[in-house]
Amino acid sequence: MTAHIRPATPDDADALGRLHMACWREAYGELLSAEFFDSATPESSADRWATTIPRIASDGGVVLLAEEDGELVGFSSAGPGRGEAPPRALELYAIYVRASAYGSGLGQRLLDAAIGDRPASLWVLERNPRARAFYERNGFTHDGTTELLPRFENLVELRLVR
Repeated sequence: MTAHIRPATPDDADALGRLHMACWREAYGELLSAEFFDSATPESSADRWATTIPRIASDGGVVLLAEEDGELVGFSSAGPGRGEAPPRALELYAIYVRASAYGSGLGQRLLDAAIGDRPASLWVLERNPRARAFYERNGFTHDGTTELLPRFENLVELRLVR
């Protein structure tokens, strides 16, 4: 895949909202209910991205988009560690690619562009073995911290660090 990776701007919020929800459906379609996806709309995601892109940038972080032939096919975002006592100064907030790009190396390119090989933390769904294996190949390990996500139908997230 020859996707071009570039920084996001607030003008990308609508397209990013559509991409984000499409990626969620592909990644979590078997884990979350139809009702969840009915309420998690591209429009609501776009509204969040319109404010999130400038906030992450103002905190010194990045939101990166991968474009192929004028279409968004993936994104990543990273910035300062969140929470009361983050285990690392840097956190990978998100990385998603369309299912059509799985195995293409695009996810690796987005990870490298967002955080490189620096120490970082991230959260990943316990029931997402594909993502967990990807992060483990990149040196991340579970630090024992978990979080229940009521907003996501009580799925469990694991905190990984390197």
